[in-house]
Amino acid sequence: MNSIIEISKKGFFSFKFKTRQTCHITEEDELKEELLKTKRQIDLVFNAFENTTEKDLIDSCIYEMKALQTRYKYYLNKMKEKENVAVKS
Repeated sequence: MNSIIEISKKGFFSFKFKTRQTCHITEEDELKEELLKTKRQIDLVFNAFENTTEKDLIDSCIYEMKALQTRYKYYLNKMKEKENVAVKS
């Protein structure tokens, strides 16, 4: 009976829901996050490339690696542009 009273004091759930905070994510933070995410994906594909022996899978890894490198280069250039604008201002 005491446990029922304790639960009712806490509410229906024994944990708190996180409320949505109004934090403003800057474009620079988004670019950094995308760079990191793309770098992790490149590492995963490279690992798959190193550990496969099937010709078709090797080709697939090469194409995916090239696409990810292009994406990484895009975000890196956007980041550099952002820095140049900040320096000129």
